[in-house]
Amino acid sequence: MNVTLNSVLLPDDLVWRDEFEWAPVEQVVTPTLSGALLVEETAKPEGQPLTLSGHCSRAKVQELKVLEAQVAQLMTLTLLDGLARTVVWRRPGVVATPLYELADPDGDHPYALTLNLTEIERGE
Repeated sequence: MNVTLNSVLLPDDLVWRDEFEWAPVEQVVTPTLSGALLVEETAKPEGQPLTLSGHCSRAKVQELKVLEAQVAQLMTLTLLDGLARTVVWRRPGVVATPLYELADPDGDHPYALTLNLTEIERGE
C-alpha cells in the first residue's frame, strides 16, 4: 500500500504524531452559583489534527509546496492502513528543514518533513 496525498507519493515511514491526542467529544464544564457543575458534551465528527513527520528529498518538498499553494483544496490522504481520508492543510502545511545545510542543495538532498493537516472525513 502506498502513502499518498492526492497524487503525490509520500514516504511510507511517516509517523502520525498526534493520532491519539484528539477526542471525538467536546466537553465544557461550567460551575454554577450553587457550586454544582454543569457538564455539556457534543460529538465532534470531524476536525482531527493529523500531523505527519519523517524525512524526504528536497524534490519531494518542492512537489508538496506546489500542492500547499492551492487555496481551500480538499485532498485525499491514504496512509498504510488503506483508509482514504479527506483532509485540508492546517497552515503552514509543509514544514521542511534540511538535515544538513548546503549552499546549493540538489533534488536528492535530505530534509526533515512535517505535514500539518486536518481530517475532514474518514473513508473506508
